[in-house]
Amino acid sequence: MAIWARRVTIAARKGRYDAIRIGMMTTTGDSSSRQELTSELAALDRQLRDLSEQWETVERSITEKTRRRRELIAQQEETNQDHGEEINRLQSDVYALRDRLDQLRDSHLDFSALYRILQQAKT
Repeated sequence: MAIWARRVTIAARKGRYDAIRIGMMTTTGDSSSRQELTSELAALDRQLRDLSEQWETVERSITEKTRRRRELIAQQEETNQDHGEEINRLQSDVYALRDRLDQLRDSHLDFSALYRILQQAKT
């Protein structure tokens, strides 16, 4: 069995995380076992892509809300209009979104298929 790997970078709040995308090419071996591992890897790949997409969406929302909050603060200082309620709401939204990033970071994914592939590669 030949194993190939490709490094994939996932954006994160405190830098970037590197993930490894692993695939396998078999010339011999149990076909059903290979199909099972391929299925599990495909499911894990979908989960990682979904997680990455969710992360990017949350980061964009944080950036937009932070930008809007700064605009309102500047506008409030220039025009003496009271935007306090909106500013506080935006800040609360940012806190909630940061909590969401923590939840995404702590997501538990099943990497058992990768473990089995690595074990097979060692033998």
